[in-house]
Amino acid sequence: MNVLLCTTVFLGSLYHRMSEPARAVEEADLGIQVTVQRGLKTTMAPDPENPGGPMVVREVDAQGADVVVLQLPKTKEMLDCLRLLQAQGVAVVVELDDHLTALPPGHQGHDVLIRRGVGRIAEACAREADFVTVSTPNLLEEYGPRGHGAVVPNAIPRRIAELPPAYEREPDVVTVGWTGTVGTHPYDLQEMGSGLQQALDRTRGRSRFAIMGGAADAKHRLRLAEEPEHIPWVEDVDAFTAAVGERFDVGVAPLRIDSFNNCKSWLKVMEYSARGVFAVRSPSAEYERLALGYRAKRPRDWATAISRAVEDAGWRREQAAAAREQVLAQHLTEHTAELWAGAWRQAREVRTRADRIGA
Repeated sequence: MNVLLCTTVFLGSLYHRMSEPARAVEEADLGIQVTVQRGLKTTMAPDPENPGGPMVVREVDAQGADVVVLQLPKTKEMLDCLRLLQAQGVAVVVELDDHLTALPPGHQGHDVLIRRGVGRIAEACAREADFVTVSTPNLLEEYGPRGHGAVVPNAIPRRIAELPPAYEREPDVVTVGWTGTVGTHPYDLQEMGSGLQQALDRTRGRSRFAIMGGAADAKHRLRLAEEPEHIPWVEDVDAFTAAVGERFDVGVAPLRIDSFNNCKSWLKVMEYSARGVFAVRSPSAEYERLALGYRAKRPRDWATAISRAVEDAGWRREQAAAAREQVLAQHLTEHTAELWAGAWRQAREVRTRADRIGA
């Protein structure tokens, strides 16, 4: 079976939901030929019903694929492509890893996805697809209920999980870190309340706080006494994940519990754990399901966990090592390869049945 994966421009989603799954499936020798590329080869032409209007998609080249996977399709043209592919007998899978119509106001994508209705186009694509793949059970309820989709959880490549872990270091100053951009997490850091500053006060001289990504006004949001250390975002995902283990000793993963975050993947805590970084995290649906890291709900929980991780190096290492072993045992991309392959095969079966009924 030939599968064509058409990717998004967002590097993290491309890596975790397209290129690394493709690598894992091919390495597992599951009888599937996988091609990864940006976009589809299309032919555009004037719309016969609106000659003076914009060009429309008239033809799509499936490039010999039995299954085409559209990652985060959010345009009318992608919906047209989906329909044209199905008309050729090609199965179409829509891959989604966020609840695109639940972004809160203040999120930098809210205007485009909610107010301009782009998220609703993604929903339409999911409805018309032969099958849907998502990263969490809550997303499956939104986009692929009643057997219309499958959960393929995010995983980590073995080459990353086997890098020298953070807990092997013996730092004089413990770095407590967060990866992310405030613009896409406008309410999340605040979930720690005063807990982070309490921990930094208790361990003054032995700890520091750093943000890898977009810090913006994090000092104000967290009411910190000092600006956090800023580590520039690393675009290459392998290099980024490697850097997490090289720069952080403790990783925080606060999430406000809302409709958008309840659908989010467990990826951040898994990245911390894979790199041997002790994680402190909110009780979100996926973090609870993953069951890695120290659960923190109130400011005093954050203060307690972070302080102990700084002060008790042996405990921090023990907890981080156990979490890393769990990732190695259960959450590598090689463990999810068959799930991806099974979803693509199921999509092919759905399209074959639909074509027989329509014949």
